[in-house]
Amino acid sequence: MKDKQNENIPNWTQELKTSPFNEAPFTQEMMNSVLKRSIINPTPSGSKHKNIYRATTAGLCTVIILGLIWIIGPSLWNNNTTSPASQPAVLQVDWTPRSTDITTDGNTKLEVIPGGDYNAGSPAGSWWNLYVPVETLEGQIIRITALHKESGMQIEELSPTTVTSEMAYDQFTKVSSRFALPLSGLWKFDVYVGDENLGDVVIDIPDSSWEPSPEFKSGVYMMTGVENRLAFIHPPIQAGQPNKYMWHFWGRDEELNGELRITAVKQNSFDIIDVFEAKLHPSKLNGADAAIPTTMSLPSSGLWRLMVSIDGQLFGSVIVKVQ
Repeated sequence: MKDKQNENIPNWTQELKTSPFNEAPFTQEMMNSVLKRSIINPTPSGSKHKNIYRATTAGLCTVIILGLIWIIGPSLWNNNTTSPASQPAVLQVDWTPRSTDITTDGNTKLEVIPGGDYNAGSPAGSWWNLYVPVETLEGQIIRITALHKESGMQIEELSPTTVTSEMAYDQFTKVSSRFALPLSGLWKFDVYVGDENLGDVVIDIPDSSWEPSPEFKSGVYMMTGVENRLAFIHPPIQAGQPNKYMWHFWGRDEELNGELRITAVKQNSFDIIDVFEAKLHPSKLNGADAAIPTTMSLPSSGLWRLMVSIDGQLFGSVIVKVQ
């Protein structure tokens, strides 16, 4: 996350990290000279010696202060700057919730219509209405990115997709996406056609329930998760102790064939941790359409949301209580 924020820091802040001196600000020779003088004249007397002593002390203090500014200054500026140009992109966004983007003359450019019960951690589906005739967009590539306000996380809501004539709807173009957001809070969605930003919307994603996911029986085993979607067989989860867990998935073969990634977020946190990665293939087992053995570990006790993505798309999530 820090790497993404650092991309937005302007070049001039990087220059602050370089030394203001052409050479080292406080060399070994300078140190030896100061120590030698203090030994030879430990208690200077007379106005001339006092002036020399004061000048030496003042010069030494100045060098030390400049050296400290060189060392710690950039970190202070980078962390506490009030210059709009140096703020991360997330702080420069208009975060007013809005489901439509309106032109300056009052026309609607685009609109998003999420699925009815959308919340964090589960795909809900959505329609994106682009108020441009499909003939204008046909053959071009559309993609949608999403930026999370609280964490600065950026994800791909819609991977690059070619606009086709089947997306025509009256006088506008209709595109669907999974609308699967891992975290609650404000998300800004940018819609791109080719390299052009067509517009943006901001949606406040509600949090899902943090009740531990229920158990159900599939085949001869009891599993924890979402029936007919995803679940796993597991012993009690102990914080910091890796263990083996057999995950099961239900869906079409094309949904269940790709790079599997399991991440986790703790209740009242926006920090997502990596848990497990592997290649997933359809393979029927215990009544499910695909299954895979995993090794997982969660670092602390409490409620955790385990989120499963396949080829970068959120497939679903399971809430577990870690002892």
